[in-house]
Amino acid sequence: MGRVVAVDWSGRSGAGQRRVIWVAEVAGGELVRLENGRTRDEVVDWLIATATPDLVVGMDFAFSLPAWYLRERGLTARGLWAALAGEALTPVMRERGLARWLAEPEPPFWRTRKADSGLRPGQEFRRTEEVARAAGYPAKSVFQLVGAGQVGRGSLHGMRALHRLAAAGFRVWPFDPPRPPFVAEVYPRMFTGGVTKSDRAARARAVTALPERFRPIAASTEDAFDAAMTAIAMAAGDPGGAGDALEGRIWGC
Repeated sequence: MGRVVAVDWSGRSGAGQRRVIWVAEVAGGELVRLENGRTRDEVVDWLIATATPDLVVGMDFAFSLPAWYLRERGLTARGLWAALAGEALTPVMRERGLARWLAEPEPPFWRTRKADSGLRPGQEFRRTEEVARAAGYPAKSVFQLVGAGQVGRGSLHGMRALHRLAAAGFRVWPFDPPRPPFVAEVYPRMFTGGVTKSDRAARARAVTALPERFRPIAASTEDAFDAAMTAIAMAAGDPGGAGDALEGRIWGC
C-alpha cells in the first residue's frame, strides 16, 4: 500500500480538539509523521489539500448508523452524512443546531440512561460492531453519547467530515470501491493488541519498532499511540471484503 494516514478522531468541542486529535502517516512502509494540533475541520482541510492518488485514510469513528434507523427515515448513508452536514438529521436538530442537540438528544440517542433510548433488542449495534464485539473488542453503539469509550459524538461529527471528503473526490469504503484516495473506518483497539493503553510504560514497550524520533511521541498519550499503531497496521493490510451498503464496515471486521 502507498501512503497511509490514520486519524485518531474526537467528538470534543472547542480548542481541546487540537490536543486530542492525532494524525499519523506511513509512506514506504515507515512512519513519517505523528502530530496533533488540528481541529476536526482543519484535519479535513489538510487531507483534501494533501490528497495524492495513492492515499488511504483510516478514521476512528462510525461511518453510519444501524440499517433499521436509516430505513425508517428513507436515508442512504450519503443522505445521512448530508443531513448531518446540514445539522438537519431531525426537525429538532434543524431548529437547535447539532451542538445544542447533542446536549439534549432525541431517542434512540441517549446521554443519561440507555433505558431512555427506546432501543429494542437487536437495534443498538451495526452488524460490523456486533462482529467486533463477538471477537472480544468492546465496540460501543453510535447511539450512546456519554460515558467512557463512547463514539457517538465523534461519529456524528465524523459523518459531516465524510460529506466534505466525498464531495472533494475521496471514495468512502465500503460505500465505494477501495480505490485511492479512499477513506475507511478503523477501530484502533484491533491494532494495539493486548497493550494496556493507559500505562505509559506499556505503550513505550510497544513502540520500540518505530523510528526512534517518533517513539516518545507515540508513547506520550493514548491518542498518539492509537494513531501510530493504526497507520502501521493499515499499511501492512487491506480493509477486507465488501461491507453493508447502509451500515458500512470497520476495517478487518
